[in-house]
Amino acid sequence: MAKKQIKNYPIFLRATRLEHLKIKIKAKQNNRSISRFAIEKCLSDEIFQEKNEQENLKSLLFELRKAGNNLNQIAHGINLARLTNTQPPTENEINEATSELKKAIELIKKNL
Repeated sequence: MAKKQIKNYPIFLRATRLEHLKIKIKAKQNNRSISRFAIEKCLSDEIFQEKNEQENLKSLLFELRKAGNNLNQIAHGINLARLTNTQPPTENEINEATSELKKAIELIKKNL
């Protein structure tokens, strides 16, 4: 049988009444005391995973905006060429914009 650890290092937290109630409810839902619940949450990696997910989403959003901007510039170039009888964007430029958009879509699919 495992020896019970002595816990004689207190940690004091300050919380609003609402925060206290939320923590108390979550601890009860998980069949934990507030102390045990707080310790487990503080020592888990969930907080860092959430931050990494936010960073990934920011990066994805940047890539999607970049690809969308490129696509918009191509569409603008085509429309302008029609109106002014000038040279439209080259096939290479169109393929490059399409490729970037496909990459952005694949990144989003992988991370969702």
